[in-house]
Amino acid sequence: MRNKVIALPFAGGNKYSFNSIEKYISKNVEWITLELPGRGSRFKESLLDQVDHIVDDILIQMMPYIGHGNYIIYGHSMGTLVGYELAKKIAEKKLQQPLALFFTGRGAPGFRRFSSKKSILPTAAFWDEVNKIGGLPKEILECKELLDLYYPILKSDFKAIEDYNYLPMEVRFTFPIHIVMGKDEIGIGEEKTSLVGVKGWQNETSENCTFEFLEGDHFFIFKHAESIAKRISQIAIGSVNIV
Repeated sequence: MRNKVIALPFAGGNKYSFNSIEKYISKNVEWITLELPGRGSRFKESLLDQVDHIVDDILIQMMPYIGHGNYIIYGHSMGTLVGYELAKKIAEKKLQQPLALFFTGRGAPGFRRFSSKKSILPTAAFWDEVNKIGGLPKEILECKELLDLYYPILKSDFKAIEDYNYLPMEVRFTFPIHIVMGKDEIGIGEEKTSLVGVKGWQNETSENCTFEFLEGDHFFIFKHAESIAKRISQIAIGSVNIV
């Protein structure tokens, strides 16, 4: 039985969001990207705009995989927040825990990147802000038809992120956390993540927490799809730890 990667998309993403990474994943690893309501094959379902509700939905989808081989959780951006809370819920319910968490594109859960709410802005101002923070790939931002399709989805996802309330754990995770960020998204300011905000992840586990910074902006993962896939494969197989 192959070990699994349970992948959680970024804001506005769907089950196809990581195709460019998945194609490089080791054949010894099974990749599963979960779909949130209101997009893709679940387009007709109501959008969820609270992290807790998203986590509950994801956990239901995960149940067939938990207990049937080892797995890791991968998330990018909003997916890291959902993945973190999902891991907490798994521990709380005493279910089989992941081998590790592999997160990209977001500071620690207690770090707030935005001081103001984007989700309440008028349409034009909303897209201006999304463009500034690199919140969607450029091919989407440059296509009006796609923007019209993504607007309610992304607005709902942003609301979930903005309303998120971080509660530190009493007992930290007992598995490793691996964090990879784009160098261009590190810094001080509304559109940046501070190094302190990134390093805060080490407070969430009693095991090893690693950090790596690759060239690129918020969507650096697509620029480095093959190397990201190699890192994820090694961790999922359990053969190599990133140091």
